[in-house]
Amino acid sequence: MAPNTDIATRAFVVALKSPYFGKSNAEITEITQISKSQINCIYKHTIERGFNPELPYMILRDEWLRDASKSGRPTQGNDSIKDAILVKVQHDRYGREKSYTDLANEFSNEGIEISSMTIWRILRKAGLRKIKPTWKPGLTKKMWLDRLQFCLEHKN
Repeated sequence: MAPNTDIATRAFVVALKSPYFGKSNAEITEITQISKSQINCIYKHTIERGFNPELPYMILRDEWLRDASKSGRPTQGNDSIKDAILVKVQHDRYGREKSYTDLANEFSNEGIEISSMTIWRILRKAGLRKIKPTWKPGLTKKMWLDRLQFCLEHKN
């Protein structure tokens, strides 16, 4: 399947290439900016999945146009684990201050084996990052008056 094409674009390519519209690959490339080989690949996969260009009417189904699943290593955390990590981190301020290793150890104690690197990836994907909040004490009334006095004495 052609990379970086959404389902609507693939449907458009199949419709243009079908006998109903009969556009050539060059015309479709000019319209969609998709290469000829990608156009042929999209059309071929759609026919393999059930599209029949010889019918007297055109039917395009999502399952014929969806991008095929890719091979590769599956992600380690399922949705329930991801939700548990996000809840633990967002629940209170102490959760936000824990290291990824601390979080991994806590999950390990609960019977969920997950690495600190996986926790980092999940939090990163959720848009969270490691922060340590700082607290700076404000000036007391006496400190403020002392500073004011010093400034008034040394203003020129």
